[in-house]
Amino acid sequence: MDTPTQALLGAAIGQAGFGRSLGRQAVVFGAIGGLLPDLDILMAIAPFGDMLHHRGFTHALWFDLLAGVVCGEVLWRWRGARRREERRSWIGLMVAALLTHPLLDLFTTYGTQILAPFSRRRFALDAVPIIDPAYSLPLLLAVIIGLWIGPRRLGAAAGAWLALALTTSYLFYGLHLNRRAEIHARDQLAREGLRDATVHAYPTLLQAYLRRIVVRHDTEVRVGWMSLWNPRPIRWERISDDRHPLAALLRARPEGRLFEWFAMGQTAARVHETHDGLFIVEIDDLRYGLPSRPREGLWGLRAHFDAHGRLVGAVERFSRPMPRPAGEVFRQLLKLTFD
Repeated sequence: MDTPTQALLGAAIGQAGFGRSLGRQAVVFGAIGGLLPDLDILMAIAPFGDMLHHRGFTHALWFDLLAGVVCGEVLWRWRGARRREERRSWIGLMVAALLTHPLLDLFTTYGTQILAPFSRRRFALDAVPIIDPAYSLPLLLAVIIGLWIGPRRLGAAAGAWLALALTTSYLFYGLHLNRRAEIHARDQLAREGLRDATVHAYPTLLQAYLRRIVVRHDTEVRVGWMSLWNPRPIRWERISDDRHPLAALLRARPEGRLFEWFAMGQTAARVHETHDGLFIVEIDDLRYGLPSRPREGLWGLRAHFDAHGRLVGAVERFSRPMPRPAGEVFRQLLKLTFD
């Protein structure tokens, strides 16, 4: 989830569970604890550093549990070490704030290594996008009201608990919507005579009821959009995952293997020749895309090869520019969801 939302979640947890014992400190340090796992972004110095390190071992559950205990102990001693019950509050606050960070990330599509370094597997539940005001705003409202009336008041804790209950229910509702979208897509594919394809649904920015569907069958890839608000047959865009030798060569390189791991195998390659005899190979991350460009991901990997298969220059990452005006994208999403 985005950084402000992680801070809000930590602050709401502090207000709900520890505000009456620690006061405003619970809100402030809860927010800080909610941000700490994302310090792994400081290791993203190399060109592919963020893919390799972000949501890595600092998002592992064992690490955040241990780090929460250590941070809580340090804060208790720093803030005066006055009463033993405050020690429990500080440790409980930091453990809860740190642990909920990777658990929230788990509900997005990006992929979180909650078992690192014992396993490099990326886990993603695909319930909500990485930015979702429907999740963030209730937390923000609860924190503002709690700070206004005083974090030590029972009403502040009750409001924060209510916001946490609503937002947690929303996460599981998004998971439910995703599973429904996959069921609808599989039923339609079965009617079309395609029964052994793999189907994945992905959340769409700002639209809880709209899911991007990616279907894979051998070298064929289909991409479509499914509205759970107004279900109707999916209009598929068919994409060929190019099995050109140069595409295989790029995927076999360290950058290609890293990108495939980051995208959790949900990629498609394209190869085209330039006027000067070079070949451009692009690999798109199909988990993220726009209705106006269903064949393209928002970002990917690109390399140039000569006619003998030799790499020309460095393998590079690319991001596709957003269409202009930006409001048109939002209008398309609304139309696909509610029309």
